[in-house]
Amino acid sequence: MKVIIQYTQTGLYRDYAWEASCIRMKGQFHAVTPSHAVQLIEQNKAQLHTDQTDNIVIID
Repeated sequence: MKVIIQYTQTGLYRDYAWEASCIRMKGQFHAVTPSHAVQLIEQNKAQLHTDQTDNIVIID
């Protein structure tokens, strides 16, 4: 399961420690694991993306 986030800062990011880092641009949407989303949101590097009714967008 992954959730959609929107990056609020441009930088190098990776979802898992064994993955290569990828550059993500401010405003870019990306599917990440919920635990990684929490880390990025707490660090003010991303915000959770919701649909028009404020439901979290989840990808299986």
